[in-house]
Amino acid sequence: MITFLNMSSTNPEIDQTETDEDEEVEDENVGKVIDVAFEARPPNSGDFHGIKRLLQQLFVKYINEDLSELANLIVAQDSVGSVLKQDYPDEDSDSEESDTDEEDGNVYSLNTVINLSENQSLSCIEKINELLSLKCEENFKTEPGRMKKLLNDPSKQIGLLISERFINIPSQVALPSYKSLQSDIEEAIRKKKKFKFSHLILISKTYKAKGGNMSDDLFYSNPEEQLFNDVCEFKYTFSVADQRDSVSEGEWDDDGGDFESLRTVMTFDASALGHMIAKLQSELPSN
Repeated sequence: MITFLNMSSTNPEIDQTETDEDEEVEDENVGKVIDVAFEARPPNSGDFHGIKRLLQQLFVKYINEDLSELANLIVAQDSVGSVLKQDYPDEDSDSEESDTDEEDGNVYSLNTVINLSENQSLSCIEKINELLSLKCEENFKTEPGRMKKLLNDPSKQIGLLISERFINIPSQVALPSYKSLQSDIEEAIRKKKKFKFSHLILISKTYKAKGGNMSDDLFYSNPEEQLFNDVCEFKYTFSVADQRDSVSEGEWDDDGGDFESLRTVMTFDASALGHMIAKLQSELPSN
């Protein structure tokens, strides 16, 4: 278990049904920084709705009908990966906290990996593989069939890294989350579970100025992921502007906005996970 104490963050939760009085209070707090204690732990069934919400902001409408299946898969492998929850020390009993988790699914961050090769019979994995292959064919002109070939190679074990969080959760959570994930994978391999990957894939939320080219500089929703470019084997970027993904990314892809929402897919040799963590260690701010 990882504990993040007194992490500065603005509140990422917005209740769409607030009263006028609530809105006035919120307006007074816009831009203020608050200290919040977070705790990272393995996902459980009470995190289902929170995990599903984070998956929705990553995949938007592409696998919308199968998000529940994907969330259940993540919950089922509770020994690998972590979710970030707000810590309420000593104020509530364990039973009360459990009830709260079941009701609101407040998950602020998710860091995990799923095996695309071993779960191809699931509809959600089939659609993810189709999405990755199709977008590679459309956008990776150097070798359009490279992703499909990799995903269909029976000698390979492909893991999909999922590192998703609310936009106001700072990047400092990335380093301990990835270190914890690496430890989880190593432990799972020792237990003969199917987490010995040959390759890892990360789908990163990115943006560019509207009207710009894909070759232009990209903005990363999770800034630390820009550090991973140097260790990936190949990558490609595609637009998701037509998917209207404004759940947690603001209004950048709406009509009249300045930015267009994209996804950048990066593929790594599995051994690169250690290099990714080393980059985070050396270049992320410590506070």
